[in-house]
Amino acid sequence: MNAVEQPSPTLGILGGMGPVVSAEFVRTIYEYNRKPAEQDAPQVILFSLPSAPDRNESIYTKNEERLLVFMETQLRRLDPLCDRILIGCCTAHHWLPSITAEAKRKVLPIMNIIDRELEKSDEPALLLATRGTYDKRLFREACKNADRVVEPDRADREAIMAIIFDVLKKGKDPHTVIPTVERLLDKYGTRTFISGCTEFHLLAKILDTRESSSVRAIDAFSIVARDFHDIVRLGT
Repeated sequence: MNAVEQPSPTLGILGGMGPVVSAEFVRTIYEYNRKPAEQDAPQVILFSLPSAPDRNESIYTKNEERLLVFMETQLRRLDPLCDRILIGCCTAHHWLPSITAEAKRKVLPIMNIIDRELEKSDEPALLLATRGTYDKRLFREACKNADRVVEPDRADREAIMAIIFDVLKKGKDPHTVIPTVERLLDKYGTRTFISGCTEFHLLAKILDTRESSSVRAIDAFSIVARDFHDIVRLGT
């Protein structure tokens, strides 16, 4: 290796929550980072672990210890293999404060990635998330630009939960949810949404390829894929 060369950084993904969007995230990374030689493409290690306990269920059944042990164990497994770690579930970030500093030292919190993008935005953004993410105020508590985060009312939160669990997680066509998302954006007076559940990466990718779409997604997976080397090497 040339003395001035730096080794390519490696991103570890604690994924499988859900498995389809974790796999799609890896695909997005390589779509954004096409190289003449495959040896120069980003280095990624995906732990796709659908056996992870359900995050929302863990919150509302007060059965959180099992998920906490799972996350601590898997973060420790990933740590020696990579430079940075991304947890592929927003709701799972609720447990980060309870994880030891050593186990989470390489984690890039999704909320921080979103927050940096919010700072550049010229309009508020509607948070599309799970019930647990709303109720635990994960974005409100973590984002310096929380005043730009619009949270829907209770009824609309249930409609968003249906999109996540009845469409996106079940592998149905994400195109079918576009009218509902557009209706919600119109109701809350914005054309921007935050992928507050990583499943919305599937929708964000579709919107990104539609030249006629006026809807913008602030999506952590897309941001990491786009700025892979800066984020993974520098953490910014």
